[in-house]
Amino acid sequence: INALIYAFEDNQNGRISIRANRKGDFVNLYVIDNGNGIPEEYQKKVFDPFFTTRRGSGGSGLGLSIVFNLITGTLKGTIKLESNPKTGTSFHMKIPFIKED
Repeated sequence: INALIYAFEDNQNGRISIRANRKGDFVNLYVIDNGNGIPEEYQKKVFDPFFTTRRGSGGSGLGLSIVFNLITGTLKGTIKLESNPKTGTSFHMKIPFIKED
């Protein structure tokens, strides 16, 4: 939802892709868009609770904070952000693969 809300201007055609693969003992999840990117000064804040650039427009600033806590806490994984105004934004999540018996 964040990519739909933040990555593209109202009239801009864009692409959001979601990919997953398993590599060894880990599952890699990727969410990638070709939108406007996240300004560098915001990149270190996007996982902070209540950080939003859309205060008063429906943004609570909790979405990526919840994702971060689920990935790093509950699932014992990692999440990495890469963003560039020319190429868009990607999130790479790496979580341990647990095989049930």
